[in-house]
Amino acid sequence: MSSYYFNVGSKFQINENEYLVRRDLGLDYEVENMNYKKIELRRKEDLLKLWSEGQLLFRINPEDEKFIRVQNLDDLDSDKKEKALERFKVLKPVIEGEILPSEIKDYLQEVGVKKSTFYDWKKRWDRTGDLRSLISFKRGPKAARLNGSLLKIVKEVIEEFLYSDGKTTIEDMYSEITLRIEEENINLGEADKLSYVSRSTIRRCKERIIDIYKLDKEKYGAVLAKLKREGTKEEVVVQRPLQRVEIDWTPVDVMLIDPIDLKPKRPTLIYAIDKYSGYPMGFFVTFKPIDSKALKQCLIHLIMPKAYLKELYPLVENDWEAHGIPHTIVVDNASVNDSYEFEDACYQVGVKEVQFCKIDAGYQKGTVERAFRRLNSLYIHNLKGTTFSNFIEKGRYDSAKNACITMQGFIYISHIAMVDIVSNTFDSRRGDSPHNIWTRGIEENKRLKMQLPRSIESLKILLAGGSELRKVQQQGVVIENEYYTSSDLMDLRYALEKLKKHDEKVRVRFDLSDMRVVHVYDPINNNYIIAKATSFVRKNINTALPVPYVALELDSKAKVNTKKSFDPTARAKAKRKIKTIQEEDEKKTKKWMKGKEIEENIDSEFITAGVLNTQTNIPFPISDDQVIILEEEKNTNAEQTKQDQSSIGSNYTNHSYMEFEDTEIDDLPNWGVTLKNKKEG
Repeated sequence: MSSYYFNVGSKFQINENEYLVRRDLGLDYEVENMNYKKIELRRKEDLLKLWSEGQLLFRINPEDEKFIRVQNLDDLDSDKKEKALERFKVLKPVIEGEILPSEIKDYLQEVGVKKSTFYDWKKRWDRTGDLRSLISFKRGPKAARLNGSLLKIVKEVIEEFLYSDGKTTIEDMYSEITLRIEEENINLGEADKLSYVSRSTIRRCKERIIDIYKLDKEKYGAVLAKLKREGTKEEVVVQRPLQRVEIDWTPVDVMLIDPIDLKPKRPTLIYAIDKYSGYPMGFFVTFKPIDSKALKQCLIHLIMPKAYLKELYPLVENDWEAHGIPHTIVVDNASVNDSYEFEDACYQVGVKEVQFCKIDAGYQKGTVERAFRRLNSLYIHNLKGTTFSNFIEKGRYDSAKNACITMQGFIYISHIAMVDIVSNTFDSRRGDSPHNIWTRGIEENKRLKMQLPRSIESLKILLAGGSELRKVQQQGVVIENEYYTSSDLMDLRYALEKLKKHDEKVRVRFDLSDMRVVHVYDPINNNYIIAKATSFVRKNINTALPVPYVALELDSKAKVNTKKSFDPTARAKAKRKIKTIQEEDEKKTKKWMKGKEIEENIDSEFITAGVLNTQTNIPFPISDDQVIILEEEKNTNAEQTKQDQSSIGSNYTNHSYMEFEDTEIDDLPNWGVTLKNKKEG
């Protein structure tokens, strides 16, 4: 990422107004409002705050903008990303002055890069200083199409040339590989002949195969090769702030209350410190294992101005002025750092070099090692729930029982300690306080002043530790049971539906320290969309302060625990009951459908509307039907009635009934039904 400054002549935009910096007045800048042709004075502190809030954007040169067509390397496929890194490795010796202008021609012949191609890459880098400008958008093969025999030839030649005496070039390897392919094809049929390999394919294979230590051992000997790989134990001397920033992490000697399960746990502190001044640059605290995401969160805090300090942490008395893009970052050579993800992130924000120290080689980053010891002695070992440095100091002190500090409280305490104690206390080793040394160093190096990425949004897109793939639903995108939406996001959803890609997942990036907004990648327009949370108020989450990711985890876990409290078998039991009733009804219904009248098959088990359950079990007329009594069939009907009632009685022995032949018509109950004698009819 290119670096931007509030120097004379630079342009920036606030809301819809564009400004030009005219003069540096110390605490203020004299700027010209380009929209209204008006001269204004702007406080430097206010400008930093506006940048932190995302309201200030530096003006980017349209000529430079065409070279940077993506906002994050992770949005590209691995082949394009790898090519950009290869180009940077070719440029790096020239950029850092290791290769003089007079030596460039021989150097390009050695690495197998055309002169015109090299200067095109260098032009992009000189204009932007951004790794993303080296990305190629031209179509090319996604991978080297090498079969077994061809791949074997390429590997054998590269290894022979790499580890042999003397100096070899890509052209030497290309010539030998071509010759061996021709020799192999002599004995092969036309359909089985091996294809030739390009120089660029050989160069990529070389970068994957090469063992630098083995190569240096053959060239310089074991002692010099080991020294080159492991470095020296002498202290590195720096001349200015931000020249070298050391980052390390360690479990903190105190037990904090984890808000997710309310149990005491030891957090891990990632700490960044400026080598020149000893000034704390930034930190990040987490209960989770350290990975590249956590390191990138620390990198955000390191680079950004601490303009939030007085608003969020009013008990901090002094200012925290440390911010900016370091030239070199030094980290442990642990597996988490030895991934390309963190290194790529550093290069994208403008860091020129990332150095990986040997594991357990504390002398290579002694500044941050000493800084940890100082933090422990200054305030951590004085907190309730401290674990102390060793078991002798701890004695019988129960750290877990005495733990009472939350994550939010520890972060507040750390701000007070790092700003009011560490930064503004006399350092006998340096002869002054880190704050004063930093201030003088910045004044002596004007170009370092106010060095920032173009916008806070672009910084968070590059470095935010949170990254998930989500579908754009009608309510938006969901992270930890929280929906985020905006009008632009709904426009994206509609556009995806038109392209029949409504099931396609999009990348969502978010700052683990502030979840009030997320950034959603728009694959159609190749940019990011801001989406805001929709239900923080309903969840009683205070949005006046940054909402950490752990707060959403707590709310999500509470819902999961409530869900687990319900009996998971209740639904299955209800379904079984429904199925049983359905099967019984199905049996009855099949009997009804055999061609007989429904009235002839209905029994008292299925008393529905129109059947009255009385002592006599007499069917209840549904409407004003006429009941006709036929005298000549009276005996027959009476006998049939007895048979029907006897069958009913066998099923329901507790039910009483009366004989129809013993019942006079006048004794029957009257339900508004007209009884008519057939003779009268």
